[in-house]
Amino acid sequence: MNQEIKAALEAAGVNIEEALSRLMNNEMLLKRLLLKFKDDKNFAGLEQAVLEKKYEDAFHCAHTLKGVAGNLGLEKLMNADIAVVEKLRCQNFEGLEEELEKVREAYTQVMEIIERME
Repeated sequence: MNQEIKAALEAAGVNIEEALSRLMNNEMLLKRLLLKFKDDKNFAGLEQAVLEKKYEDAFHCAHTLKGVAGNLGLEKLMNADIAVVEKLRCQNFEGLEEELEKVREAYTQVMEIIERME
């Protein structure tokens, strides 16, 4: 991973140091996992489930997304998603779309950088 990509990831709220510590400082593994993250369907599933008001499905997607984001050091995404997970867990749907928008922004930001990694 070059310095430009690392700086962009950090600016997007990615804790590279923490992610690398989980991966025994294997930068190539982190890069491979970030590229694989592009194929993760949980964000799309979350959006679709909220749109269809299938809140149990939305919870499962949001919860899984939170875990994956946390493991990859995607802290901004994970933190935005925590609010969505908690709203869904408590079945408090008021303001859910606003919280989902924060997740969407963080997700889009990190995905744009991951797209540049290839």
